[in-house]
Amino acid sequence: MKKIIAKSISLILVLVLSFSVVLQTSAASQQCNCGQEPIIYVAALGSATLYQNAGTEDEKVVFRPEADTYVKLIFKLIVPLVSVVLTKNYDAFADKLIPAVGEVFGPLANAENGDSTADITTKEELPTDPTHTLEHNYYFGYDFRADPLVVAKDLDKYIDHILELTGHEKVRLRASSMGGVMTMAYFEQFGTEKIKSVIFQNCPISGTAVAGDLFCGRVEINQDSLYRYGETALPLIMDETLADFLMVIIDVLKMTGVLGTLIDAVNRVVDNCADRVFDELLVPVFKSNCGIWSFVPDEYYLEAKKFMLGDNPNAELEARIDYYHYEVQCKADEILNGVIESGVPVMILAAWGVQRTPLVPTWHNDSDGTVDLKYASVGATVAPLGESLGVGYVQAENDGHAHVSPDNHIDASTCALPDNTWFAKDMVHCTTHDGHGELYRWFFENDNNPEMLNVHSNPAYPQFLQNNIKDQKLVPQK
Repeated sequence: MKKIIAKSISLILVLVLSFSVVLQTSAASQQCNCGQEPIIYVAALGSATLYQNAGTEDEKVVFRPEADTYVKLIFKLIVPLVSVVLTKNYDAFADKLIPAVGEVFGPLANAENGDSTADITTKEELPTDPTHTLEHNYYFGYDFRADPLVVAKDLDKYIDHILELTGHEKVRLRASSMGGVMTMAYFEQFGTEKIKSVIFQNCPISGTAVAGDLFCGRVEINQDSLYRYGETALPLIMDETLADFLMVIIDVLKMTGVLGTLIDAVNRVVDNCADRVFDELLVPVFKSNCGIWSFVPDEYYLEAKKFMLGDNPNAELEARIDYYHYEVQCKADEILNGVIESGVPVMILAAWGVQRTPLVPTWHNDSDGTVDLKYASVGATVAPLGESLGVGYVQAENDGHAHVSPDNHIDASTCALPDNTWFAKDMVHCTTHDGHGELYRWFFENDNNPEMLNVHSNPAYPQFLQNNIKDQKLVPQK
């Protein structure tokens, strides 16, 4: 008798739970009248953790590697680093460096045609909560190595899921960094029918010189850029006291000549080991990485293909990277203007005033520390970091509006969307605070009136902004 009662109770519970799920699904799929379309955050590189042999005893994270992985790598290389400085036996150092780094990053290599290998997967799951507000973003993560056109198809399915889940007909997109690459690929493939509005935040829409230089085999560590990286980037990314302490150390090293000696030693190692590192490590790992290929700007592209792929590239891989490059990146102006013409408001936010990673010859490009300003803004005319456009500079395109920054450093009139591109000085790549949240809220709250969402419509948010980190504000640049 007890067994019969227990089974009956279990059956009732199953029926109740099943009925609740049906009701929830039905409610979510009905038209929502909240007046706020859901926001999908199309995240940056590394948005999805990559696993090798997921679900098995051999499962491990291959990106981003865990902290102890980096610690072990550093310990492996300490002795070889000291040895190469003393002995100048660069081949011996490369013999240690290449397999040690390859053990960590080697699994990131795709198949020759650009597909991910079967042993590398993500564990991304679709959201189940229909709750959505301007503060609640749905998170879209992806394998950063994948073909952006493949990711665009996944994004389209994700959008359909969010529409079904929330009961809306459109979504808003907020793309950050590499998320902008995937969003541009989405627009090229699927248009704007499901999109209410879109924000691009520090996105390499036209590429980034770091990828261009590295994919052409060029590396350079410059003392001035390294010092300026400490001056401009460290105070923005870490505790002020710690940043000041590190700058004191850097100043002492510079004044005593030790910094220059160290950089010269590093450059000698680079000069003598670069060929082997590229041939045996970087090219094999990254040549089939379609995602990173999307970062290579047009002026580097043909040289990069020659360097990375050689004379007989895999035909399928070449067709894939060519399609994104020529049909998306090179047509960014056309695609973005098409989005605007379809009635979808666009905001491009591009940051500057931060020394870019001092690793390649184009270290003088102004940037947000990662993406060059001219590429994130899709065409702005920009003076080198720390310089101006010159006395008597005249705005390149006369559209009836002033588009030159107060410090005479940027001419936004040459942008793909000069009226829809904002600039934030002293903002480190995609590092946001409440001030950015207020800007984005203003944009999304007014996206029913596209004609009001431009750099001329709100005195609080003119084209050129100053990032005030202390007060967490974006204020007009003076």
